[in-house]
Amino acid sequence: MLRSFVVVTLTAAALSMPALAEEGHEDIWVTSSGSQLVTGGWDHTTGEITSPFLRVFKADMGEDPNFPFSIDEPGIGSDLVGSSLTFRMLQGLGSWNGNGFSSASEGLLVGYGGSSFDSALGGSFGFSVTQGLDLHAEFTLFGANGTDPSNGIYLSSFVFESAGLQSSEVFYIVWNLGMSENDHDAAIEWVTASVPAPGAMALAAAFGLAGRRSRRRS
Repeated sequence: MLRSFVVVTLTAAALSMPALAEEGHEDIWVTSSGSQLVTGGWDHTTGEITSPFLRVFKADMGEDPNFPFSIDEPGIGSDLVGSSLTFRMLQGLGSWNGNGFSSASEGLLVGYGGSSFDSALGGSFGFSVTQGLDLHAEFTLFGANGTDPSNGIYLSSFVFESAGLQSSEVFYIVWNLGMSENDHDAAIEWVTASVPAPGAMALAAAFGLAGRRSRRRS
């Protein structure tokens, strides 16, 4: 059962960060700055780093009508060739209410490399960075008790980890299932304005998106 958390309506001071792309989405770029992992926006078709230090990403479910609740975006790329990285989803899933995010009755399942885990407990998978990496995990929304998820805009939080480097700051993916792009953009803008300054975990804690280590689902 998902942990509950209170509706959040207050925002923290906006972090100076590049604007999100007007169309489509940006993939996740993982690199290092000093001794810490950092994320940015990346266009895998051109190889361009589109938004350095980006921490809020977007994705639209239902692009494939055969799998309306799943997507394998955003992808992941990195220039840390030879490194082993861990992609960790923190616990909890938020649902957009027009003014902030409250606890979702839905869940998010992440699958990659034969392992899977969901937002009820969080979880992780590891991978090695090779030249030209363009990794795509499978993200699937699901409803309570095996039902289809309700249309809505959902929020989940993640970090990257690697031995010898500090973990990345928490980054976020804002998922859209069947809602307008105006609503999606409004939610993204809210999250972007609420991302705490580096070193803080306030947004994740406020949303109840807590980083508990968890068992994996088979």
